[in-house]
Amino acid sequence: MTSDKTTLPPVRVDAAFKERLARYAASQERDVSWVIRKAIKEYLDKYEEGSLGKDPDR
Repeated sequence: MTSDKTTLPPVRVDAAFKERLARYAASQERDVSWVIRKAIKEYLDKYEEGSLGKDPDR
């Protein structure tokens, strides 16, 4: 069985940001990777949709 998921290259963050992510993930009872995926999806949903009508090449 195949999956639609893929792995992206690692992202480097400073120690303070990493700790903030870990604390937030723990408060939500989720993994840090879930928090990151959710944040990216929300950002893209918000900004990508708004730009679709502005750029005819998209």
